[in-house]
Amino acid sequence: MPGPHDKIIANAAKTGLRPFGFQRKGQSRLWFFDHSWWLAVVEFQPSSWSKGSYLNVAAHWLWMDIGTISFDFGGRLESFEEYASDEQFAMVAARLTDSAAEEARRFATMFSSLPDTAEILLEQARAELRQAPAHPGWMAYNAGVAAGLAGRSNDAAEMFGRVLNRSGDQTSLLHLKAERMSNLTSDAAKFRQEAASTIVQQREKLGLSLWDASRL
Repeated sequence: MPGPHDKIIANAAKTGLRPFGFQRKGQSRLWFFDHSWWLAVVEFQPSSWSKGSYLNVAAHWLWMDIGTISFDFGGRLESFEEYASDEQFAMVAARLTDSAAEEARRFATMFSSLPDTAEILLEQARAELRQAPAHPGWMAYNAGVAAGLAGRSNDAAEMFGRVLNRSGDQTSLLHLKAERMSNLTSDAAKFRQEAASTIVQQREKLGLSLWDASRL
């Protein structure tokens, strides 16, 4: 059963996020803004031990097609804030909501276009690969998809190649998806069609509204 702190968070989010177009996922502490091919995600994460909330804000790329909302870029924005009283926590929840809205607006500016998104993700993926060259992960895959959609086929091939050449389970979802997209990097139309189809499927799995794939 939701406690008073849960209701306070819900009310703060309704006031501070919903007017900007955010939607609540069921009765959870997760809110999202639909940017067509990606979601801005806000989570007022609970603790297993105390009443209160962390704050996570991230981008979720809808070309993932995993059936759940993952935090693909971003993450923990605020450390745990504990509930002490209704009055005290109402102020906390309002502050967390303001922080979430500000970060979501920053992401909206950063990822306003596919070329901008590709540039940011490629930079992030290459930074991660410099630190751990033998372990490329989903960041490299996402950078590859964004690059391919932005017309940067060589960069896309590089990212997918990094995933495919790593040591690891070649039957993993990451490897299989990278292999599929890698085979399409030389054909921009087919690459875009595959990405659009994946986005449509992920949107359907998440219960999002119908989407015109020509908008990609």
